[in-house]
Amino acid sequence: MSVILDHAFGPEGIVMEETLAATDVRFEVERITAPEPTNPRLFIWVAGALDAFDAALDEDPTVSNVETLREEESRRLYSLRTTDAVDTVLYPLWTERGGEGLTARYADGWWHGRIRFPSRVDAAAYQDALAEHGIEFRLKSIHRDDGEIPGSTVTPEQRAALRAAYQTGYFEVPRKATMSELADELGVSTQAVSERLRRGYARLVERELQPSPPE
Repeated sequence: MSVILDHAFGPEGIVMEETLAATDVRFEVERITAPEPTNPRLFIWVAGALDAFDAALDEDPTVSNVETLREEESRRLYSLRTTDAVDTVLYPLWTERGGEGLTARYADGWWHGRIRFPSRVDAAAYQDALAEHGIEFRLKSIHRDDGEIPGSTVTPEQRAALRAAYQTGYFEVPRKATMSELADELGVSTQAVSERLRRGYARLVERELQPSPPE
């Protein structure tokens, strides 16, 4: 059975090392696309010192093609691509070992990530690869994949479907995306998308409507 590696790693040698050292921000990686595995594109929601972050990005040699895709009251959605100036690109280190990135964020001076691997052997091989590249590593937990996200009511697949639906405007009135477009985005059938959305709705509604515990 597959396992989920929950871990943290230091920013040294990673993309945006200089930017993160110079600014006080936190962010969540929304998704990663990688037609070229050694130069993946990151989509990140950033909160904190945003103007300082923008200025630092302009001078950061590890990123290119930086775009601000969306701006809210206290955070921004950026798209950026890594360059060959990055000492260690982590994306191929986990994908070459069968890993699937589930979540990634940056806070308190550390990257925090959760990756699903086919086995503990593959997870251990990834840890060894980080060590070989001099990446500081902290293991939080490694456990069998039971299909749930700790602290969440939805599975990783349901979460991905709900997120894609929100990002593409599927929930808007009128809709800006179709079920077929969501299926193409996720690389699955329209039936699979429909089932993941319905089950995700049910889990979220169930959580919200649960009675409060007696005081």
